[in-house]
Amino acid sequence: MSQPPARTPYGHALHLINTTDDGINGMCVLPDGRTRDLPGPLAVGVLTVRSNLAIASALLAVADAVRAPRGDQ
Repeated sequence: MSQPPARTPYGHALHLINTTDDGINGMCVLPDGRTRDLPGPLAVGVLTVRSNLAIASALLAVADAVRAPRGDQ
């Protein structure tokens, strides 16, 4: 059994965000690029996941800003 690539916590979080987004796109978009009609409860679930991904992305942006070297401090 092969081991998954080692990632930093930041890289792992970014990978999860991107993988989840790709999975949702695969579920919601038809092969020809048109959006798929989703039943109401599923659409609500998709919107909830997308909202959580947006929050996670914002938190990663904050983490980037905190980790960035500061000028003359």
